[in-house]
Amino acid sequence: MKCFRFIALSSFVRWWKRTREPHSSSNTLLFSLLIAIQFLGCDSNNKKSSTQVAIIDTTAVAIVSNLQETNHQLETLKKSVDTVPEINEELMQRAIISKTDSSFHVYSNIRADYRIIGYQFPDFTSKKLVLFSVFTTDVQDNPHRCAYGSYYGSPNQDELLIKYTGDAGSFVQAQISKGHEEASQVYFEKRWVEFE
Repeated sequence: MKCFRFIALSSFVRWWKRTREPHSSSNTLLFSLLIAIQFLGCDSNNKKSSTQVAIIDTTAVAIVSNLQETNHQLETLKKSVDTVPEINEELMQRAIISKTDSSFHVYSNIRADYRIIGYQFPDFTSKKLVLFSVFTTDVQDNPHRCAYGSYYGSPNQDELLIKYTGDAGSFVQAQISKGHEEASQVYFEKRWVEFE
């Protein structure tokens, strides 16, 4: 808009210089009026522009602030996941699968080491669905974002029910359901399970 007004004004000035009479008051009045409109128009645009810049600056500050907060949360999460405690093989605890009713149970034991992960597929790289661990860094605030949660031990069966259904290579297959939701398949590494 500024450029258009400038071009129009410069065109008018050239026309006025060619066609003006030496002392014509109407041409002088018309020229003065156009100059005043140009300056008033520029001034109102500058006010709008500075207001827009202020709004953009405020929004940018808010976005940067949100990004810094999110970055801090990600760093905290990364630290908790990166500092995974080692499992002591001598003190290792396993999940118990009952031979009578196929129920899957993890006993919470602070004196034993365990990190039992239920995967979506019989593959270590697949999504983690549930996790049982003695370590607070594995359980607190569900840092691995397991769909069925993270626990120190098996919760009551009304909250989470896991039933053994068979073997799948180096994994055991089970059905998992939370509350009264539909059951899903879950896979646990065989070395973390024993039958009783």
